[in-house]
Amino acid sequence: MKFKDWTAKAVEVRILEMADTLRKSPAVRGPKAYGNAMPEPVRRQFEAYGSNTARYRETASAGSLGRMEQVWAWINALPIEADRRLIYAWSWVKVRKGVKISAFASENDMNERTLRRSISAICQRIADSLNQNGQFRPATVDLHLSEIQPDITSTTVTSEKCATHWRSSDARPHIDPALPSVRVIEHRQARAR
Repeated sequence: MKFKDWTAKAVEVRILEMADTLRKSPAVRGPKAYGNAMPEPVRRQFEAYGSNTARYRETASAGSLGRMEQVWAWINALPIEADRRLIYAWSWVKVRKGVKISAFASENDMNERTLRRSISAICQRIADSLNQNGQFRPATVDLHLSEIQPDITSTTVTSEKCATHWRSSDARPHIDPALPSVRVIEHRQARAR
């Protein structure tokens, strides 16, 4: 498997993926206050299946949930609490709809360029600490866990007689005389069963 060093941009992409995975995760709901948990039965024609528009909810994959926990460990390892709060809030604003980065920057008493520089500096500090600790990232996009690249797998077979070493060249199938005399299933007999 081939590895690369962490860069500030790669850390930033992973932080945004963490926030998007958190957004896709289902919200925790407590017990219903009124009513039961069973869905209402369909009683009228316009409530039947297909009469309403279909709904789709994005869900987070298992790999993205694992990477999300890994990014939480990176951010929580930052020594300055203000940097941790800023990176969490910035990533949450970036993946949500309706909130502008300029409004977020003005809430934090800075302009967009200053916000961008501070986020890049935080991501670079995380990348530097990851590279110093020897936590390199795989070079593949989909983060394969096994080594299935063509330069690792062998292209030649080591044995010449790999499949036929256990039988002789003039071998014939052994017929058991105790079996029924009809050895071939005819189609008419098969349909009669």
